[in-house]
Order: sequence, then C-alpha cells, then structure tokens
Amino acid sequence: MERFDEGLRCQDVHAGLRNVDPNSGGLTKLADTQLIGMAGSLAALIRGQEVINDAQALRAVAAEQLDVNQYAFDQVLDALAEIGFIEGLHRSGGKTIRFTENVPYYDDLYTRLGAAWHDRRPSELEEQMVLLVDHLSDAPTPAEELASEAGLDTAALPDLLAVGESAELVKRIQLPDGDVLYSPFFGFENPEVIAELVRDHGPDQLAEAFAAVRGEQGLPIGDAQPLLQDAIGRGLLLAPAVERPDGTLQPFASLPYTLDRELLRGRKPVLEKALAVLACLRCGQHFGGVTSLPAAALVDVIDKLLDPNRGFLRPHGSHARQYRLMHSAGLLAFDADLLPGGNWVTPRFIDTEDNREALKIARDLITHGEQLSGRVGDEDARKALALGQPFTAPMQTMNRTRAKAPVSVKQWQSVIDSALGRGRVK
Repeated sequence: MERFDEGLRCQDVHAGLRNVDPNSGGLTKLADTQLIGMAGSLAALIRGQEVINDAQALRAVAAEQLDVNQYAFDQVLDALAEIGFIEGLHRSGGKTIRFTENVPYYDDLYTRLGAAWHDRRPSELEEQMVLLVDHLSDAPTPAEELASEAGLDTAALPDLLAVGESAELVKRIQLPDGDVLYSPFFGFENPEVIAELVRDHGPDQLAEAFAAVRGEQGLPIGDAQPLLQDAIGRGLLLAPAVERPDGTLQPFASLPYTLDRELLRGRKPVLEKALAVLACLRCGQHFGGVTSLPAAALVDVIDKLLDPNRGFLRPHGSHARQYRLMHSAGLLAFDADLLPGGNWVTPRFIDTEDNREALKIARDLITHGEQLSGRVGDEDARKALALGQPFTAPMQTMNRTRAKAPVSVKQWQSVIDSALGRGRVK
C-alpha cells in the first residue's frame, strides 16, 4: 500500500471504531492505528488555526466531535509533534496549555500520517485490518475469496472479521450462494454496493429515489423514503442532520458523485463541510415556518457569506439552531447580535481556502443538481445497473450509537469558540 492510503485508512479505522466500546480489551491490538487515526482527525480540525491558545477546550471538542479519547489527547498531540504538524507544546501542571499548528494540505497530511504509522511498527493485526479496509473500499468481496484477493492471513481472518464487524467497518450480506462482505464506510468509493440496493428494491425504485436526491441535493429524508433510509443505513449516502424547531434531528441526503474524486478521498473534510452547508440551508427552507428560506434564496445566503465586503448574515432567532452544524464544522463564527441589547447570534463566515471551496461546492449542488458536468442520467444509470457495470457512488456516514453526557448548547458553543480561537470559555 502507498503511505497515503495507509494514513487515510488509519483515520477511517478510527472513525469506524467510534461505534465500539473504547474500553474493549481487543482494541489494544489496534492502538497504533487508532492513535494515528485520531491524530489525522485532530490535524484536519486544527489546520489553518495557526495558534491554539486553549488546548483544554480543544481537548473537549476533540473528545465530543472526533472521539479522540480525552485521556489519549496528550499522546495524540505528541504524535502530531513528532510528525511535525504542531510545535511549541506548552504544558503546565500535567496539562497542555497551548501550541502552534503547521498542518499541511491533505495529500501530504495523509502521506506523512501513513509514514508515521509505518514507523511505529504496527502489529500484524493492524496491518491486516488496514489492508482489509482498503480492499473492501474498492469492491464487495465474497467471504470465501476475501483472504486470497486481499492478501490476508487465512488463519487470522476470523479474528479480523470479528473486530471489523463489531466496529461496523465490515458488513456482511447473506446470499444463497454465499456471504458477501463490504465496507459501509466507503460508499462513495464502493459503487458495487448499489447492486445490493438494486437486488432488494429494484432498479426502477433506485433510479427514482436517486433522481429525487439529485433533483434536490440535501433532500430531507423521512419514513416515506425507505430506499434512501436503507442507503443511508448501509453507508452509501452521507446525510448530516440538523435540529428542527421541534427539537427532532432531520437528516438531509446528498449525492455529489460527479465531483472531483479527490474530494472523496484526500479532501473528504471539504466535501463534508459542503454537505453541512446543504443540510443547514435545506433545514431553513423546509422547516423554517413563517420565515422559511425560499428555494431561490439559498444561493443568496451562500453569496452573502462569500462576499468579502459582507461575510455575515443578519441575526435571526433561529440562526443558532439552524446553523449550528456549520458552526461546529468551523465554517461560521457566532458573533454578538448587531442590535444593542439583542440576544440573537450573527453568523459570520470564517474565510479560509477550504471553507470557500465548501461553500462553492454547496452552491454548485444547489444550482446545478444533476446537470453538473459528467453526471450520469437516470436512464444511463438504469442501463448500467441492469448490466452490472460500475456506477460512481457517494460516500457515507457512520451512525453514532453511544450516549454522551449532556452539555447545553450555549455552554458547548463557548467551548468550540475557545478551542478555535474565537473567544473564551464562559
């Protein structure tokens, strides 16, 4: 494997292991992979921040959003310092206080993470797990052929699959002629998974459901769309959720499968930010009540944020809820109300290269939908599926299953602001 792929898969293995009890003894055999995976996730979060003045707030954000175990936080920072992604670690009383970041662009980021993982001499199980995840990212594989096709140790395969399936890094489809294994974590990179949806729901229903998503990128998903719910559950669609006014979490599905393929690999965080923008705007469109955003105004919101002479939205009573996902993703800061004595927030765009690209991707998806260059038409898709040919597909998201200690929205936003250099914890 290339060092780039090793670094990328370490981060994906860590993301998958979020669904496993962190106190599981079996995870000790994956310690180096988890550490490098956590380092990759934290590096992507702090990139562009330059100086982290409140490392303890960052520690809380990393634990909450990235599942970087709070007790492993300092060890992750040490790993990032060894790689050269951070420097100037200042510690006092056994706690990290501040440091500066020097995180490179994504291609180099994963290559250097892969090299660091390799230098740590990972265990045989770790090497096999990374190899397994990388292989299943390319295509589903019959269980009986997995060891030979992926170059895995046949004797170690049962233990490998036990860990992989418990972490939801590997899923199994039982078919009359034998089980097929696939990785739900790489739906965008795993077009054959669509064949399973065809088998279960039929090609016409699949084409109709996907056409609906392409017709409205960021489509609200509910009980009336069982196929799309299935696609999300199998990890084929990424569907970030936004809190509605009634307090329920509403997922919004997208199919950005004709975008630059690098956005599906080395620069996934940029694409994920773009989909967060879609989800927030669609929530305002469909669930905004009397002040709902008209469909034609969604692009206007993006243009206001991209405008160097504007870059903010006028305060509204729903903004703190509606744009919380963009705020958590580092796209927006929540400034004080513009009106004296007001208690609403003023969303202000955080102008970075990645954030600009994310907004532009979201605008393209809203504006062009299925008309983007290179997009496969419904009829072409149906023909390709009927012939069993590859079909470029989207990536997915993992469900988070473990309960967490509740924190108030106001308190949590204060922690995020402090971690990312936008204020202090109150």
